[in-house]
Amino acid sequence: MTEDDGYSIALNTAGPRDPRYVLEVAEAFAGCVRVLCHLTRDHAALQYPSEADRLIREIALGVSRLPQLLGQAGAWLEAERAAGMVLVPSGTFAGDPALAVVTARLRLDEARAYLAEAERAISAAASVTAGLAAPDTGENNDD
Repeated sequence: MTEDDGYSIALNTAGPRDPRYVLEVAEAFAGCVRVLCHLTRDHAALQYPSEADRLIREIALGVSRLPQLLGQAGAWLEAERAAGMVLVPSGTFAGDPALAVVTARLRLDEARAYLAEAERAISAAASVTAGLAAPDTGENNDD
């Protein structure tokens, strides 16, 4: 299967707690962003301002959830390190899993802060797009 073949996945918060499903959902997340980037290059991808508003609001919602996800990934790394389940065989942190995990967690915390700011900015944009409508179409933002 190539990147452009497409695939489907069932998104289920009660889904299996196993690495295959988790990584499949993560891959689908990245794929969703890629698809949206490709689709919205075409002006016809959206018809009304309310659709752009909804797109922006859904993006803001997704971004608002990312800090929790990154925090959980960092906590998982720390728990695995504490249990002696993380090795660093080569690279900058070779032989020092504690420093590697602390550094990864610091970078994830930095990303979480940027994401919180990004969510605020996207939501601020949505507060503007919420009031937009197309002329002479009867479109309104009551959907």
